[in-house]
Amino acid sequence: MTATCVLPAFSIDQTLLIVRDLYGIEGTLNALNGERDLNYLLITDGGRFVFKIANRNESYAMLECQHLVLQRLEADNVMPQQASSIKSINQKVIETVTSDDGIDHFCRLLPYIEGRLLSEVDPHTPALLCDLGRTLAKLDQSLLDFTHQALHSHLLWNMGDVLDTLERFKSLLASDAKRALIEHFEVEFRNTVLPLQEGLRKGVIHNDANDNNVLVSGNLAGQQRVSSIIDFGDMVYSWLAVEPAVAAAYAMLDKDRPLVAAVAVIKGYHDQLALTENEIKVLFDLICMRLCMSVCICAYQQSIEPDNAYLRISEQPAWDLLHKLKSIPHVIAHKTFRDACKSDADKN
Repeated sequence: MTATCVLPAFSIDQTLLIVRDLYGIEGTLNALNGERDLNYLLITDGGRFVFKIANRNESYAMLECQHLVLQRLEADNVMPQQASSIKSINQKVIETVTSDDGIDHFCRLLPYIEGRLLSEVDPHTPALLCDLGRTLAKLDQSLLDFTHQALHSHLLWNMGDVLDTLERFKSLLASDAKRALIEHFEVEFRNTVLPLQEGLRKGVIHNDANDNNVLVSGNLAGQQRVSSIIDFGDMVYSWLAVEPAVAAAYAMLDKDRPLVAAVAVIKGYHDQLALTENEIKVLFDLICMRLCMSVCICAYQQSIEPDNAYLRISEQPAWDLLHKLKSIPHVIAHKTFRDACKSDADKN
């Protein structure tokens, strides 16, 4: 994926015609949030669906990869619910549509998954965040032997390229103080993660378990569970430890005690797929660098699409959290995460 995030240019009326012609379905459309794709909730007499028109730079290979991954997860019963693409009247799971300006875009129709977004759930209990970590670990376990050519193409959100990404975009930040904060975490990353990187396990990970990509079932706080992880557009072959780190980074936003939220996610992941000592050592740095990536990429995306409010949804909370995390000694964060990953027997 490139850094471009300009949304495809299709009106509601055009999209309704596309859905009718390709899938033989008629209904009403409600716009859903999207960073780089047009996403719609399609409401019909026969049920609800999600229709997605991909960004012009999205490759067919990556969409095919996502479809195959969802089929694998469904076969392995990783989550209570997951949605694979529905075939068109042409018996295709990925179709092509052309905008008025002659640009081709891939599109897909998927079943709508019931549930509330994690961003709509309050509070985020430790049990729920632990279940998020556990679900992501199951996902990663299912994909340990999965391969696809698309996973080796460039991805903007790949933690393996984080230093290049920050160097590319941090000049767009609004102040020297913000750039200095990013550079502080870059130094920590170089000192802690890079010396250990050869010993870190790799696999296919979702890579974007933010609270708008996690669906929750249940209404009572003690009974809520993760029902599905959605939006595999940033899936990548990378360090396994990035998965719980990314989820923890977003879970920590707007929390008075951010390490408590991170611990719940990390413990859930570790209980299902045990993290190694070196992976635990780098978790705090990976969390910080994901937040650094978020604010720097956001600065770039806003420069080319200033009217897309969705791009700014977590910007200020991310800056607030980075300031909090700078004040936490690395040794304290590491000990906190290491203690969370100890078994009950180890703690006695």
